[in-house]
Amino acid sequence: MKLCQRSRAAWIVCCAAVLFSTCKSVPGNLALKSSPKLTVEEFNALDWQRQVEALEAITSSNRVREDDRIIASALIDDDSAVIVAALETTWRLERDDNLPKIIELLDSTDPIIRWRALLVIEKIGSDAEALEQVARMLNDKEWMVREAAYRTLRTYKKERKEKIYFYTVLFKLNEKNPQVVAEIYRTLVWYDDDSAWPYLIKRSYHCKSASELILVMRELARTKTREAQVRLKTLTRSQSVIVRTEATTLLSDYF
Repeated sequence: MKLCQRSRAAWIVCCAAVLFSTCKSVPGNLALKSSPKLTVEEFNALDWQRQVEALEAITSSNRVREDDRIIASALIDDDSAVIVAALETTWRLERDDNLPKIIELLDSTDPIIRWRALLVIEKIGSDAEALEQVARMLNDKEWMVREAAYRTLRTYKKERKEKIYFYTVLFKLNEKNPQVVAEIYRTLVWYDDDSAWPYLIKRSYHCKSASELILVMRELARTKTREAQVRLKTLTRSQSVIVRTEATTLLSDYF
């Protein structure tokens, strides 16, 4: 009798467990399969956290036309977190539909928005009309914006040919942030203008650290000029071991 009662109890527990598991898993699976796409009106009615989640969920494989409207709406949202999420989504999708709006965001008071906008322009291809705005960002008070601005400037093939902002970049060699300084050197080399080399050589005598000097040395080496070779030879006698080693390596690699 007791054995029968135990078996019945075990059977009830087992059924309950299966029922609970089924009830718990089925709705989730159904939600996963039948999750409807948001309309732009529904998106705008969400709180900022849900909007960010919705933007993060948009991918190149599941994107529909309504998603484009949602991204466009998010780019002019009042909440900076939503705008940043929209810029990140645009960067992932590599779509230039909203490029005019993104260029306008370079005037944002939020440095993260300005930085993200530059990253998008750098990646998806730049509109020649935005060159002036990008060049203006070279003077931004935030170093990460300035750093991105130099990289973005190098996406303009026409600028490399016409060198409209060449001297603007050249006279920024007094920049203090090392990450930005590195981008300035790369940009000067990218211009491939002989008038920049004397300035780089002069800068090599006034670098504030061995790491900055090595950056200058590497960019000089890429020019493969006689002046660069002479300067590197003098640096093989530097008091700094890492500078001497780098100079010797560069001479071997480039000359």
